[in-house]
Amino acid sequence: MRIVWTTSSGADPRLCRAFPQARADAVVSAVVDGVPVYVTATDVHYDGDCARPDTHDCAATAVQVWDAATGELVRTIHDAGGTHLVATAVHGRPVAVTCDWSATPKLIDLESGVVLGEITGHRDVVQGLATVALDDGPAVVSAGWDQSIRITHLTTDEVRVIDTGERLNAVSAMAVGGRAVAVAAGDVIGLWDLEAGVRIGSLPAASKTRKIATWPGGHALVALLSFDGDVEVWDTASGTRVNCRMAGHRMAHDIAGVVAADGRCLLALSDHETVRLWDVDADRSAGLPMVGPTSWCALTTDGPGTVVTASGTDEAIGVWRVGSETRHPGAGDGAGHTSTIQCIAVAPGGHVIAGGTDGTIGSWRLKDGMREPMVGALPAPVRAVVATPVGGGAAVLAGGGDLHGAPDGELHRWSDSGPDQPVIVDHRGEVRIVVIADLDGRPVVLTAGCDATLHITDLATADRVGDIPGRHQPDGIAVGDLRGRPVVAVSRAFGPFQLWDLAGRVPVATPVTDAIDVLERVHAFAQLDEGPAIVTVRHHVVRIRNLGTGATWHLDPDNDDAVTALAVHSLGRPLAAVARTDGSVSLLDLVARTVVDVLALPYPATALAWAPDGDLIVACRRDLLRVSR
Repeated sequence: MRIVWTTSSGADPRLCRAFPQARADAVVSAVVDGVPVYVTATDVHYDGDCARPDTHDCAATAVQVWDAATGELVRTIHDAGGTHLVATAVHGRPVAVTCDWSATPKLIDLESGVVLGEITGHRDVVQGLATVALDDGPAVVSAGWDQSIRITHLTTDEVRVIDTGERLNAVSAMAVGGRAVAVAAGDVIGLWDLEAGVRIGSLPAASKTRKIATWPGGHALVALLSFDGDVEVWDTASGTRVNCRMAGHRMAHDIAGVVAADGRCLLALSDHETVRLWDVDADRSAGLPMVGPTSWCALTTDGPGTVVTASGTDEAIGVWRVGSETRHPGAGDGAGHTSTIQCIAVAPGGHVIAGGTDGTIGSWRLKDGMREPMVGALPAPVRAVVATPVGGGAAVLAGGGDLHGAPDGELHRWSDSGPDQPVIVDHRGEVRIVVIADLDGRPVVLTAGCDATLHITDLATADRVGDIPGRHQPDGIAVGDLRGRPVVAVSRAFGPFQLWDLAGRVPVATPVTDAIDVLERVHAFAQLDEGPAIVTVRHHVVRIRNLGTGATWHLDPDNDDAVTALAVHSLGRPLAAVARTDGSVSLLDLVARTVVDVLALPYPATALAWAPDGDLIVACRRDLLRVSR
């Protein structure tokens, strides 16, 4: 396959090194045997949400040590890990302390990989770890839901307990005015003298805090990340809030304080796709967002001007040089989308329409990939977008929403003249699927979301003209033709497959009806020589199911990587484009049932669509590619 054009500006020049195959939920820097390393910890996660459950044990925890220069794995400590991780040195030997969703952090000797013991005493889940240098040596500060801060001296094994009287969600430690201070997040932000064990102040944060960041080098500033994704910066020495206009993000993941090479305090904030940098001293952005191995990444710093990211989603560690005022051409400022693209469509007139996680719907010229004026925006992430001819022009329809963040129950519409009035389709907070069909010679829109019923809406009048009932939430819809009649194939999460006669408004029995596996999703219709068929996906398995005979074929059966996107081209010889988690996009001949070509991408494709001339449009994170055979 040949790339005709792309909106990508290339790799971000701030990314110095990237180490693949490093799955991590937390990261810190250390020195082991005189060699700088990165220490990572992994936590248990649900295999149903994992893109690569066949490549590792989703229920396992581990601490791993990586050579900071080469990315080589130095050692793995099994049965130890979590989302909380700190490192320090005891009598010159590097140690790490880590904790999962429990009350018992583990102490690990990083040179030998031996678990030295457990830090016991908490009566409920530990929600934060920190290290601090006290008069008698290094100590670990732990805080949790048992309303206590515990100071464990690593040289003397002495333990002191501070009863805070409130459930704690995060903790950090710093030096303020020559004394060691813990900053603990409960109902308020409390400041505690760790030597005396007394409260010395509090910070009246506006929102409940879930993460705290401090800066190395004796800075008195702390940054607070709330459960809503808001950011506050406070001066602990004066107890005053510092003016910081850094916008929060409801999907904010981690926060870290970084000192630039020139001494400025930078704040790094990660979310589901990027890391944003803020110059706290100047109260302004410190460059474009960092885009790369940054999905849901943990953050740490490794010396002046260095940010280290560890993404469990991307399974990679990234080392970034930040803080320079020099603007690098191509530093994440290409002609792509402003956020991760979740859906694309090719519109009449030669336009590529793409919806992103930030709610915006962009447009690019199909001919050369030039960015065009934005189509519009939703108040929530865009889940589905379609484009269809209307009269002598075109209409764009989009649905979106986030049930637990920014719900949206509307079908949004735009025409050549601008935005049309949205249609309330009310799928309980999300419109995840939008498909165009023909009903008795008029275009209709099928929508589905968090409820069990598909709605049928007249495209011209915006009236609801029918429903497709069911008892389970639809997770896949495809429209096709069966013996000259329009039909809709519907798969449902943990529910039965359904083929629905759209004109007669009745279900149609087929040999496929009872054969669909649980969580096997319908993606497309295909007209083959053997008759009409549906193309389905269940994790990594792509199937063709003949609706007339029930015969089933597996496409690319030896590929174990999960499918991230699929599109079927039925004009001429039927083809399927299949994107997978390994970054590949394969072209499959549906007649010969063979792989005919493969495109390799740096990250998994997030959406696919076919152009009328048979070229493939690929969305890879924020960028679009037009690919020709």
